[in-house]
Amino acid sequence: MPTTKSDRISTEAAASLMQLATAFRVSRAIYVATHLGVPDLLASGPRSSEELASATKTHPSSLRRLMRTLCAVGIFREDGPDRFDLAPMGSVLRSDVPGSMRARVLFLAGDTGWRVWGDLLFSVRTSEAAFDHVLGMQTFDYWASHPEEAAIHDAFMADTSAAVAAPVLAAYDFSAFRTVADVGGGTGLLLAEILAAHPKVHGILFDLPHVVAGAREVLESRKVLDRCRIESGSFFESVPAEAECYLLKYIIHDWDDVRATPILANCRKAMQPNSTLLIIDHVLPDRPEQGRSVPGFFTDLEMLLRTPGGRERTESSFRALLADVGFDLKRVIPTGSPLSIVEARPQP
Repeated sequence: MPTTKSDRISTEAAASLMQLATAFRVSRAIYVATHLGVPDLLASGPRSSEELASATKTHPSSLRRLMRTLCAVGIFREDGPDRFDLAPMGSVLRSDVPGSMRARVLFLAGDTGWRVWGDLLFSVRTSEAAFDHVLGMQTFDYWASHPEEAAIHDAFMADTSAAVAAPVLAAYDFSAFRTVADVGGGTGLLLAEILAAHPKVHGILFDLPHVVAGAREVLESRKVLDRCRIESGSFFESVPAEAECYLLKYIIHDWDDVRATPILANCRKAMQPNSTLLIIDHVLPDRPEQGRSVPGFFTDLEMLLRTPGGRERTESSFRALLADVGFDLKRVIPTGSPLSIVEARPQP
């Protein structure tokens, strides 16, 4: 029987489906090579599987099978018989290159993420965090009691802040503000870049005490420490006053509306009538379309799995949430990254 057009489409669809359904195998293989430090070992040039196995304390022929598989998907390349080198994608897994993806791979595809995503069905059935179900405690408590995992998370967040800084600065003009407060700003990477780009702007970095403990080194490295005040505390209780601009990057998406409300309300209480609130998060389209906002939708599932009610929101969801605590959403500004800037001001 001749093949029809619909048969050909079905075959293509099946092949695409299988590629998506088995993508976990690729992510795990990339994680293992990254965890072993193979990209860093290849930074000085090609090596054999025997050399790599000796350096990583692994089984030579098994490592060779891993390397050849990752050659097939473009992470490494075979420079000769049993000689492996970095391909462009593998190069960004090195720890010593600007824009390195190493920390992001270790966090998102590592053992904790692997276990939590394995229980996605639990979260879909119950709406509860699989993280709590699998590991027996909430995300933030787990990091507090597992410093090695916390370090992986902190490196992931630092890399994310570094990656988003340039697109945010290109999309938004901070020069109109005298003082910018980064609420939940971690060690200050994003704020440091804003201050470095705008020499007349001052900053306030605010986060939990153990988080901001590492901020001075970051701010000093960008030569902006003299223009930045470091304060510690919980944004559920209060936030610093005296700023014209308040930043919340990757904060609101950690919480459901009930828990996000006091964070926003405390910002509103600290702000002057002409102050500006900037929420930097994914903004999902009202209707998902193939290939559009894929990172945002998968981050939404990440929030379902890891947090107590966290989620990515649409523009209309942000508008309603902000209105409930006395803000008007003025505009949503796309950046050259998957994140957008939600600009809001206090209602008159």
